[in-house]
Amino acid sequence: MIYFDNSATTKPYREVLDSFIKVSGNFFGNPSSLHSLGAASEKLLTRSRQQIAELLQVKESEVLFTSGGTEGNNLAIKGTALMHAKRGKHIITTAVEHPSVIEAFEQLSEEFDFDVTYLPVDSAGRIAVQDLLHSIRTDTILVSVMHVNNEVGALQPIEEIGKLLAEYPKILFHVDYVQGAGKVPLDIKKSQIDLLTLSAHKFHGLKGSGVLYIRDGVHISPLFSGGSQESRFRSGTENVAGIVAMAKALRMSMEQRDKGIPKLLNIKNSSGKGWGR
Repeated sequence: MIYFDNSATTKPYREVLDSFIKVSGNFFGNPSSLHSLGAASEKLLTRSRQQIAELLQVKESEVLFTSGGTEGNNLAIKGTALMHAKRGKHIITTAVEHPSVIEAFEQLSEEFDFDVTYLPVDSAGRIAVQDLLHSIRTDTILVSVMHVNNEVGALQPIEEIGKLLAEYPKILFHVDYVQGAGKVPLDIKKSQIDLLTLSAHKFHGLKGSGVLYIRDGVHISPLFSGGSQESRFRSGTENVAGIVAMAKALRMSMEQRDKGIPKLLNIKNSSGKGWGR
């Protein structure tokens, strides 16, 4: 069988599966527990956070573990809206976002009276930065734009958007990086992103693990109440085995990406020199 649906999910690397099995069997303690098994799990959790932060070139304190892209997008969007509603109730996204973004915006509009602007896209699936500029109001608190579209693969001008929004410090910038992670490079700091979502199963990790990057100094409301894990942003016992496996998957995927990009660019640039003959 030849598999062509990596946009939906990727096959886990064998090394990733091995890590998950090893950690599940040997480091099953709750990382919040005080006994030695818990401490061993907490050490693995901390090291995985450090590794992912290094790979994304962000601070360790800015890496929050989630269950995947849908939770990460909902936490970023609803958490921002609920935290900053007193400052403004205007939020902006595009007409071509993933359902976990579109439906989060719809819920905020229908149930919490937020005013949503949906930016149109051109024939290539990209928004115009000028359209975004013209949509910004004094009560705008959030802009959410995906990096790589999950249906057509269009890349949005994230760095340009970040540069524009830097002129509006009260507006938070969220990026759904689920489809791009491990495939298309994105400089989080250079793009001046405040919140960014990843999901492990899109880069050869396991389903049920994800990351929400939250820039230091950004405040959002948690959606879960409970045990105060993940700096109180996301209560619930962490999936240590899945997180360790995710850190390995992200490292391996980024290594493969860096090796493969020159080859892919060469194929792209030579596509008019004999392809189709």
